[in-house]
Amino acid sequence: MKKTYLILKETLKKPLVMFLLGVFVAFLFTSLIGSSNALTKIDDSGVAGLVINTPTVQTPEERNKPSPENYLNESQIKVYKDRVEIDASDVVWAGFADTKSMLPVINKDSNAIQVIPKCPEEVRVGDIISYKSLYADGIIIHRVIYESSDENGTYFILKGDNNPSSDPGKIRCSQIQRKVIGILY
Repeated sequence: MKKTYLILKETLKKPLVMFLLGVFVAFLFTSLIGSSNALTKIDDSGVAGLVINTPTVQTPEERNKPSPENYLNESQIKVYKDRVEIDASDVVWAGFADTKSMLPVINKDSNAIQVIPKCPEEVRVGDIISYKSLYADGIIIHRVIYESSDENGTYFILKGDNNPSSDPGKIRCSQIQRKVIGILY
């Protein structure tokens, strides 16, 4: 028994054996907990270990995202057997790119109705707006999570519901393109 222990001890010192053992342990661990975010990592000394990427824990504020304010009142929406009529000006139909930043509210197959909002009067915390970023190409559609003002006027902080952090920079009224007033699935 002692001889078997010594052979096993010497074998475990070899980096390849440690790596394979780490992969096996990761496989077992992910099978048991059902995590697809686990991987095996080898440090500089050749020792394998298990790394698990756990999801970010949301704060109560993030879990209780504010809802958009009603843009339309009930009298502006007419539902008939063969159609739906919405009494709103400057309405635009919108589709979405497959960025996953607004999951589960918006995905690539969602359709939305947007309007041009009067800014800042019609843009509130909780609203989903589209804007031109100073830091990325294209139009970004995210939720307003904060509103304030500074020496340059009103600004908004936005964040994708599925993103771990807010968008960079202060979003000004001049950047805002549209406001989502309805999402159709």
